[in-house]
Amino acid sequence: MISVVERRIFGTQMAPAKTPKEPPGKDWKPPRGIRYSYRPDRPNAPFYLHWRSPEGGRKKAAYPSATARQKAAKNLAEKKQSHGKAVLEFDPAEWQAWQHFKDLIAGADLAAVAAHWLKTGGKDGADGLTRVADTIARYLVARKAEGVGKASLSHTKKDLERFAVAFPGNLADVTSDKLRAWIVALPFKDSTKRNHYKNGAALFNFAKREKLISDNPFNAVERPKDSEEEVSVLSADDAAKLFAAAALHRPDTLPRLALEAFAGLRFSTASQIDRAKILFDEDGIRIPAAKMKTRRTHFIDELPGNLWVFLRAAPDESWQLRGKDYERAKSDVFRLAGVINPGNVLRHSFCSYHVAIHKDAARTAVILCHKSPSMLYQHYRGKATAVDAARYFATVPAWFPSSP
Repeated sequence: MISVVERRIFGTQMAPAKTPKEPPGKDWKPPRGIRYSYRPDRPNAPFYLHWRSPEGGRKKAAYPSATARQKAAKNLAEKKQSHGKAVLEFDPAEWQAWQHFKDLIAGADLAAVAAHWLKTGGKDGADGLTRVADTIARYLVARKAEGVGKASLSHTKKDLERFAVAFPGNLADVTSDKLRAWIVALPFKDSTKRNHYKNGAALFNFAKREKLISDNPFNAVERPKDSEEEVSVLSADDAAKLFAAAALHRPDTLPRLALEAFAGLRFSTASQIDRAKILFDEDGIRIPAAKMKTRRTHFIDELPGNLWVFLRAAPDESWQLRGKDYERAKSDVFRLAGVINPGNVLRHSFCSYHVAIHKDAARTAVILCHKSPSMLYQHYRGKATAVDAARYFATVPAWFPSSP
């Protein structure tokens, strides 16, 4: 049972969670073959539209509001009536790509565009369709359709926007020599330069798969090396100050802060993960495939005990704080605690202290979903003592019985 003191600290009356119901709909109902569903666990797009292709295959699309879904359903129903069942082959990703293509040609005659494309040699010679900026737009649509997380897609977009400014011409104009000069000139740390290299190389791999180019110029460019910068680690005292400030001023940040500090989750994952992914009965966390570079779901367990103190006490309402709202609240907590965050300090602290207390980088690598422990040995081993690590992982809310 959660005590009255706990309720005060976490800022809630701890009312039993209720399963939200779909808001009442309009009078219009979709015809046979088209139906609705509602997913309250998908706050960004909980309104689902379902239909079947002419061959009987199930299809679906998600929308942020009932109004948007109803508009799509009416459009689908009207097209079905006008054009028959063939329209039910509708693919949301293809539709997005088509809409973007229409924006690019700005109302030009489609037959004229196609004629010019064929005249200039099809895919290999299509000047307008192989421009860097246009390829970036297509690539981002494809990545979104794959289910890439919003935060990850945003970072990729920013890096590629800089790339488009540096290379305003066609893909064929980008050479390995120009890429080397561009990377060297980037006014960022080595880690950020590596991200630009990674996203640029992925863009050209996409273009190669789409047969827009025959070779990837990044293949002849050396990836920026890891910098030897010191990894920042939060002291046990600063960790206590941080969580005390959070409990006092922003208790709704506690579960997500704990996931970063005591489970080593990246900010992009901790800021978006649903409470349903926290498996309390198994003392583990299921990380969605969209948050993983491997594009498959990962389950992590054998996590520090103090993590579960925070997670079990956090009310359902605290999980509503996510994304940019959580990012701003987290910054406020660091400021109010008087603790500096040089960037990723919570994840870095988890890595350093976990390696220090267990003396097993491979065990830490499994929790972090790394392919190997080599990076942990290089950057985190020897950054903290086992004594300090024990103090760090003893950080718990002030009301917890084991607190001093």
